[in-house]
Amino acid sequence: MQNAKCKISLIIMLLFLCGAYSAYAEDADSLISEGKAFYQQRKFEQAALSWQKACSLLNKEKEPGKYLETITNLASAYQNLGYHKRALTVFRDALPVLKKSQDRNRNIMFLNGLGDLYLSLGEKDEADKYLSESVEQARQADHRAISANTLNTAGNALAADENYEGALAAYEEGVEESVKCQVLSVKCDELKAGLLLNIARVIFLEGNDKDIVPAFDAAAVEIENLPDSYEKSSYLISLGLLARKIHKNMPNTQIMRKAVRALNSAAEIARKSQDDQALSSAYGYLGQIYEDEKRYTEAMTLTRKAVFFGQQGKYPQILYLWQWQIGRLFKEMGNIEEAVKSYKNAVETLTPIRQELLKGYRGSRQDAFNQSVKPVYFGLADLMLRQADQLQNSSSDPAAVQNKLIEVQDIIESLKASELQDFFGDECVIAMQKKLSSSDRRTPPKTAILYPIAMADRLVLLVYLPDGIKQFSVPVSSDTLKQRALLYRQRLQTRPNNRFLHESWQLYDWLIRPIEKELDAIQADTLIVAPDGPLRLFPFSTLNDGKQFLIEKYAIATIPSITLTDSKPVETDYTRILLSGLSDGVQDFSPLPSVTAELRDIKEIMSGKILIQNKDYTIDNLTAAFKKEPYSIVHLATHGVFGGSPEESFLLTYNSKLTMNKLEELIKQSRFQENQVELLTLSACQTALGNERAELGLAGAAIKAGVKSVIATLWFVDDEATSLAIREVYRQLRTPGMSKTKALQNAQKKLLAQLRYRHPLYWGPFLLIGNWY
Repeated sequence: MQNAKCKISLIIMLLFLCGAYSAYAEDADSLISEGKAFYQQRKFEQAALSWQKACSLLNKEKEPGKYLETITNLASAYQNLGYHKRALTVFRDALPVLKKSQDRNRNIMFLNGLGDLYLSLGEKDEADKYLSESVEQARQADHRAISANTLNTAGNALAADENYEGALAAYEEGVEESVKCQVLSVKCDELKAGLLLNIARVIFLEGNDKDIVPAFDAAAVEIENLPDSYEKSSYLISLGLLARKIHKNMPNTQIMRKAVRALNSAAEIARKSQDDQALSSAYGYLGQIYEDEKRYTEAMTLTRKAVFFGQQGKYPQILYLWQWQIGRLFKEMGNIEEAVKSYKNAVETLTPIRQELLKGYRGSRQDAFNQSVKPVYFGLADLMLRQADQLQNSSSDPAAVQNKLIEVQDIIESLKASELQDFFGDECVIAMQKKLSSSDRRTPPKTAILYPIAMADRLVLLVYLPDGIKQFSVPVSSDTLKQRALLYRQRLQTRPNNRFLHESWQLYDWLIRPIEKELDAIQADTLIVAPDGPLRLFPFSTLNDGKQFLIEKYAIATIPSITLTDSKPVETDYTRILLSGLSDGVQDFSPLPSVTAELRDIKEIMSGKILIQNKDYTIDNLTAAFKKEPYSIVHLATHGVFGGSPEESFLLTYNSKLTMNKLEELIKQSRFQENQVELLTLSACQTALGNERAELGLAGAAIKAGVKSVIATLWFVDDEATSLAIREVYRQLRTPGMSKTKALQNAQKKLLAQLRYRHPLYWGPFLLIGNWY
């Protein structure tokens, strides 16, 4: 009897569970539909919540296809919200389900979505892998709409890589696929419109003036024929932006009229559908057009509407653009005080979203930073420097001038930290910033810090001295300065002539001559430089006043910024040194024959004990060495390449490449982390000629590696000259009371004194980055 009751209870429980599963399945389906409705309305937070719940209810084993589709949608919602890392986590967690799924169409869209996300994150190799797979599978599936979709994303990846010919081929094939859709649908029409818009955009990027207007018109016709929708308003906004770019490149009144019409149509559709984001964008970009035409009152009215709707919908990624725009308009209208307020609002809105904003940019992060982030900070600094000038000219209160300059310093410091954060894609860079005390804003005796800021219309020199900050202005445009800096760098590396001297004298007159009296007044013997932009292209030590080089007058160090530099005096046990390097030619790099003697001599000079070289110079052996002992100095004599991104920057080991991220990991693995590495010497490194970002990576090496100072070279130096200079640096360091920057100065002066090495090609590229004591 008891067994019968148990069986009945079990049957009832099974029936209940089956019913519960059915209810869950229905709930999951309704949540999926609910999420799609929210997504169409651009309510991405609500869409994400619905799809999150749906994923938790779906059975991955029984319904893998539906699960993958929901994951793809959820990741897309996260991307639209700016949560790219969260989107990637969602995709990665679902990869095991993908391997089991037989639902080809949903699998393809999953792969396409993952590839698109990697493209947003700037990981082109991963993007290519998944996008290629999705395109290939779509062709096999013979599903026209899906094939058009994957070709569109693949085209975006090729365009981001500046392969415009390949991008056009992908887009054009996508158009053919969209036309062949078996059932003519709105979705196919939207795909075709988007593909035609991308074709016009790539033709513009190619600089094909002949074909751009017909391509633009073809896209415009297709977009205008779409029924009103969120997608149509988005396309119309993109059309308006493209028209504005075309007009700037080749003025065309008709194109501008089309831009205004497209943006007004987008605003009308957005108003009817209560789409605050599209409304904000349409009004804001219309405001830009009126700003271009110097119709500032009309531009201000439209931009204020853009700000209102940006605030209503809480869209900081576009709100800061309109706050910045209002700042520019106030400046043009002569209201500097209101302009400063608006710029400050823009910076306040931008700062917390800056990193995620750049992660979502399909294309060059460098361009995104230079076009949409750096000008906001520079614009605010420019206005406040002008205010400081006015205060200095009209007020007898020096404290007010100092306070204004301190505000500017904080803005520039924030910008420099954000630029390094953008370069490395690492939020930890910002966490390394220190707060400046009043003592940090004044330099030690006989020391000055030079902050050159290249504004569009002038060069501003901020000089930090023992008694405070001073500002100097030089009438040279940023474009002229950049051209001269690039030419100087090229001529510095050309031997054996002295053609570089003309540029050297000119740059000295712009950068040093205005502050000479201040340096003389404090009897300066040490000059610390925080270069920016094109001023990173050359070493300040090589500047010549007509009689001598700057290095003959001052010990010179480079810092990325004050807040990212440990500027406290240090006492170092220089015998705790790890020596390692590579004299053999490996991995298609040439041999460095002087390295063997260099390492041997430095070991003797510094009484070193640990030496790892050639076949033993591997990441595994370096890891073991760091775990075993604490070091004050780490010396790596090897090829080092610093490109325009962290992926292109590495130090060569015998059998692999040591990235800055890996070097950071190695140093942090030390069992004695309280004993920070004082000096990292990178002997025989090189950077890309004329690439400001390469020099940025070199300057960031000290921060990323977690060391106080780095000695490195700005370009590849004669192997023998490098070894001579580095040996002399270490000999100097053994002198009691000798600072690192003066040790390097003495080594450079010793090379300079030899006729064979007199040209700055040999001694000039050596830099001390970071702590100068």
